[in-house]
Amino acid sequence: MPRLFIAVNCNEETKNRLVSIRDLIKSQSVKGNFSRPENLHLTLAFLGETPDEQIPAICRIIKEAAYPAGSVQEPAQTAAFTLNFTRTGCFRHSNKELWWIGADDNDPCLAALMNIRRRLAEGLALSGISFDSRAFHPHITLGREIKYNAHPAGAAPIQIPQVKISFAVNRISLMKSQHIDKILVYTEIFAVDLIDKKQLSV
Repeated sequence: MPRLFIAVNCNEETKNRLVSIRDLIKSQSVKGNFSRPENLHLTLAFLGETPDEQIPAICRIIKEAAYPAGSVQEPAQTAAFTLNFTRTGCFRHSNKELWWIGADDNDPCLAALMNIRRRLAEGLALSGISFDSRAFHPHITLGREIKYNAHPAGAAPIQIPQVKISFAVNRISLMKSQHIDKILVYTEIFAVDLIDKKQLSV
């Protein structure tokens, strides 16, 4: 069964900004599994191993999350938007850490992202499709299993300056995760574009 997740992928400009932060963390670490530039993304729903026969239903749910009325007749709810990512942090497990960059909690566009996530979660649950239903905290993973260099007592383990990265939310993608020649590869197998705001004035 394919291993799937629903995501918003990064454009090249955002990837370059994220890579610079990833490399800063990497330079202060002794080891870690750092995200490859082409794999940087914002996960909206993690599905895991999923039967092939459920894929058409998942595609339908993504369409309905992008266009709640089932069409483009509600453009105000489906316009593309931009989020600001301003927070960095880590989750600690044992003596290793997962580092991430997260959306600004005060960003006025955050509600639009949360609505898309809510519609996806409701659609998946109603269709009996298994997914990670834990509380959604929008973030982009920069690296996992990170161990950092020794540092003076009381000092922050990794020093990261204040950041502000624009992240365009203009396409919702169904992604397949697989290892090819021992390299983790993400492949888009379906996508729905959100409406460009310029189209709304036409």
